[in-house]
Amino acid sequence: MITMLLPVLAVGAGGFLGGIGRWTLGRWPGGLRGTYTANIAAVTIFALALSGPNLLVLALGTGFAGALSTWSTLAKEIGQLIKSRSYRHALVYAAATLLIGIGVVVIIT
Repeated sequence: MITMLLPVLAVGAGGFLGGIGRWTLGRWPGGLRGTYTANIAAVTIFALALSGPNLLVLALGTGFAGALSTWSTLAKEIGQLIKSRSYRHALVYAAATLLIGIGVVVIIT
């Protein structure tokens, strides 16, 4: 019975800590920097967790990185930049997030 609960507890504990991390980054540095930092940190942690045992992947990859990342906020921020006609800033922000994220995964895995 306990072994069946371990994956749920691992995801829950990781998600709780990742949520705290996301909240913290939303306050400091906040804004675009907070979202960028959260997403790059999440993809890094997820890539690192992939080579570990299943519970580590669940806790760090699914729970922590899943709660830390915030693609919906990224989409909202890019939308706001486009709405305010900051097209170059929107493109640079989106490209930096995607290219650095992909680069991190390629380097780590």
